[in-house]
Order: sequence, then structure tokens, then C-alpha cells
Amino acid sequence: MFFRLRKEATLRSAVRFAGIGVHSGIYTNVTVLPSRDGAGITFKRTDIKHGSSIIELSPMSVVDPTMCTRIVNKDGVSVAVIEHLLAALRICKITNAEVEVDSGEIPILDGSAIEFVNAFKQSGIVFQSSLVPTIRISEPISVSYKSAHISIKPSNKQKCSVTLDYDRINPVIGKSNSYSFNFNDDLEDMAQARTFGWIADYDKVRALGFAKGASEDNTIVITEDSFIKNKEGLRNKREIVMHKCLDLIGDFSTLGYDILGEITAINPSHYANNLLMKTLLKESYKHDIIAGKQDNVSELLQVA
Repeated sequence: MFFRLRKEATLRSAVRFAGIGVHSGIYTNVTVLPSRDGAGITFKRTDIKHGSSIIELSPMSVVDPTMCTRIVNKDGVSVAVIEHLLAALRICKITNAEVEVDSGEIPILDGSAIEFVNAFKQSGIVFQSSLVPTIRISEPISVSYKSAHISIKPSNKQKCSVTLDYDRINPVIGKSNSYSFNFNDDLEDMAQARTFGWIADYDKVRALGFAKGASEDNTIVITEDSFIKNKEGLRNKREIVMHKCLDLIGDFSTLGYDILGEITAINPSHYANNLLMKTLLKESYKHDIIAGKQDNVSELLQVA
């Protein structure tokens, strides 16, 4: 059986976004620019005048992934809430881009990734000559953190199954607590899934310096009696678990490789997602890494 390696890709033209930061409350401008073949995804803080403004994307550059995913460089320059943008790039199959941002946080927009996806598609996508580096999982790998457990087992598919199962979420979503997808599927429905939070946590989270820009315009708000406060309700009955899938796609994108294997995630979180990516990077010698140019690496990889 064969698995087809995909080509790297970039945007046809620059795309611009602007909006509020869900945690900082700061109005922010972002420009996503085309980039050369093999460059990967990089971030640049245009408001930084001293020291390095470039932040390389890697699981090792992620710090304190509690309420979001934040990356930092050696000079302490960081950018947060990158996960929805990264998920949109992966959904659109874009592997090479430079993200310019004039504050420390990517704007939340409507709380999902759909505005990013729509803009990228409108710009157009240019496929390049290199093949996307791929890690073929050779032996099972897993991590656990609090209620989260995520594992990857060898497979000839890029399949992922996510399940939410904890006391607080169960009354809200009932049986709509699981979702499965392939990374190369059309994931536009998932891109529309918004972030969510509980009213009961709002004051505590703000006291910690988060959620200063959160509102019903960008967050699914859950009441103390487990109802959705937003007037329009959920966009679909699995929106909450689908948003966890979206976060996982974005967080896994920090690795810079496609993963050939079957992923199972129970109660995934930014912390657990990053822990798995760091573990996979450190233990990459245990697995098969396939990378190269189209002219010297077959587009078809034989798998068991």
C-alpha cells in the first residue's frame, strides 16, 4: 500500500487581518506573506525595534501553553494565540509563509479559523517543488497530562479521533463529544468551530491576565447551568469538540512535519498537544523521517 507525500505550498499574495486579541484586548494587525520553498512558517514582530523580531516555529519554542499556544525566541520576544492561524494554514495545505504581527497576540476574529481559511483561499495557493517532510510513526507514542491522554500508533493513514469526556463538559455536549477526521480532508466545517469558555471562570481568568478581549462575538459562552449563552447557539452540535480538533491541528503544526500515523486524543489541551510534539521531536530517531525534493524522492511512500 502507498501513501502519497504532498507538495509544499505558499500563498499567491499577501493576506491581511485585523482584530482584537482575546487575551490582551489589544487591537492587532497581521499580514501573512508568501515565502520560499522549504522556509516553513515564521513569525515576525513588526513592533520590536531592538533585539530579534523573528520567532521560529518549533515545539521547543512553545512556552506555558495553558490558555493558548505561545512561542518565544531567545530574546524573550513572543507571539500568542497562534493555533487558529496555524490550523487554517494546515487546512489550506500552506507550509511556507511569513506572519508579520504588530503585537504579542494573533487576533481572535470570530473565535474560529474560518476567516483565515477564506482569505487564504481567496488569495490563492501556489504549490512548490519540495515535498512536505513527513514522520512515519514506527512505534506507539503517548503522553498524559491531567485528564488529557494523546497517542499515535503506526498506520498508513493521517487519521485523528478526538473525544471529550470530563464532568464539566459532559452536560454541555452530551453525546456530541467525539469527532474523527483525516488531515487531508476538506475541513472547512471544522474551521468554523469557535473557542469556548465558562461564565463562572471569567473573573478568575481575567485576574490572571487572560480573556480581556473575550466576548460573545468571539467565544462560545457556557452558563453555570450548562447552557449556551450566545443567541445563535452552536454552529453545529459538535462545534465544541471540533474546536478541540482545530486546536490540535494548529498545535501539531509547530512540529513542521506531517505525521503518518493514527492519532487518538482524549481531552486534548494545548499543554498535552505540545508535550506530545516535544516528545516526538526528541524521539524522532525512533521513527522514519522522509523529506526531499520531488526529483530525488518518490511522491509515493510504501507503507505496511
